[in-house]
Amino acid sequence: MNRIARPATSAAAVALALAALLMGCTTAVPDGGSGASGTAPAAPTGSKTPEAGEATAAPVEAVLVVASVDVDGKNVTASGYVQGIVTENGTCVFTFSRNGAGFTVEHEATPDRSTTSCGTVQAPIERFQRGDYAVTVGIDVAGTRHTSPASTVVIP
Repeated sequence: MNRIARPATSAAAVALALAALLMGCTTAVPDGGSGASGTAPAAPTGSKTPEAGEATAAPVEAVLVVASVDVDGKNVTASGYVQGIVTENGTCVFTFSRNGAGFTVEHEATPDRSTTSCGTVQAPIERFQRGDYAVTVGIDVAGTRHTSPASTVVIP
């Protein structure tokens, strides 16, 4: 065999082996044990298929990405976003609470490709006492408040 024929033969052998392997990956549809062939399986049930033109919106959910004391210890930084809606009309509210007291920091909501960004906020460390703070981010959408689950940040 010459130099050109050898790689071509090897490539053909590899392609044939891949085709054989892929055929082994297919599975037959069970016929329910009746021995009948050519019958289609029953259509799945239990969920509604959206009609043409019907929107399938994701649920609106606020997500706190990070809440931590900065490395230099001068600020507490928090960031988040809201999935399930893209809006430029809104204000994100970051809440820092401890023992029933706390404060909020607001940030303008900005539309992203598929979410609403709440951006990043910083609160000076002087606004905090030592201890654990619960941090959330929230936004009002169409009169409904959406708030993230709380995350704990420890102030040293």
